[in-house]
Amino acid sequence: MATPQEDHESIARRVGAANLLAARASTGLSQAQFAAAIGLSDRALRRYERGERELPQAARLAIIQVFKIDPLASDQLAAAIGLDGAELSPSATAETAVEESFWVKLRREGLESRERNYSPLGQHLLKARDYAFLSATLYFAAKHVALGLGLPFGFGVNGTDWAFIGAFCVIVLFLFSVVAELPVLKAARHILTGNRGRRAL
Repeated sequence: MATPQEDHESIARRVGAANLLAARASTGLSQAQFAAAIGLSDRALRRYERGERELPQAARLAIIQVFKIDPLASDQLAAAIGLDGAELSPSATAETAVEESFWVKLRREGLESRERNYSPLGQHLLKARDYAFLSATLYFAAKHVALGLGLPFGFGVNGTDWAFIGAFCVIVLFLFSVVAELPVLKAARHILTGNRGRRAL
């Protein structure tokens, strides 16, 4: 008689195999291409797709990182053992795509900080500032590229591109306040530790 642990392993193999096949089909890649993309051999991938072996966490994380697909999604595993997805704790149903969830969380923290510290009018002004800064930066960069390539670009009046000068002034005016809001150290730490994690895989 199979033990509960053996049953769980067979469920994980079955769900993982079905999802792995579906994930590869959705990418349009061959077994060899898909295996190479996640650092597996063709032989190992075939075993996982046939459900002969349980997909290891390192391979699962590689698939999540490269293709943004979780072959062992928590809700599917829960359904396979007869649980409703609503019965799972919040931690069990959290985003498993590490890169995505970090940046989404960072964005949410920034928005929450604005809601706590600024009035609705202040939040609208900050949003307008962000759009003005982005527009000025894009125009400034495009103008530089055009000048470097000798292409006509800009809104010149009597030989002076006032939009270019205005973009420079906007960048200088807003640079400090924009940079001060960016969690530069947190993002840098995440990128550096993320790169170490990818090398380990």
